[in-house]
Amino acid sequence: MSASLSRPAAQVQRLGRLWWLPPGGLGNGIDDDGWAPILELASDQVAPVLAALRAAGVPAYAAGVRPGAARARHKLWVGTSAYGRAEATLITVLASASGRSGRAADGRP
Repeated sequence: MSASLSRPAAQVQRLGRLWWLPPGGLGNGIDDDGWAPILELASDQVAPVLAALRAAGVPAYAAGVRPGAARARHKLWVGTSAYGRAEATLITVLASASGRSGRAADGRP
């Protein structure tokens, strides 16, 4: 993962666990000791995805990427302690949002 921000490692304890995530993002209120990027979302997906991950007990944080793009995108990070649960939750939420609830990725029931 590449980071667009440079912050001295000496600041880690002073700034808390989220110090290296991009500023100006949205979290779902659950913290974790480690974070991993998992996917990019359209702006209109951020609120429902953060809410679903919160309901599943998954720490999550989303921040904007490609600010000048015609279609705004957000990168989503999840707490590493709940990465597997995040994957399962995202599969369900994103399949429902696209109208493919109950279908395999290849379109089969």
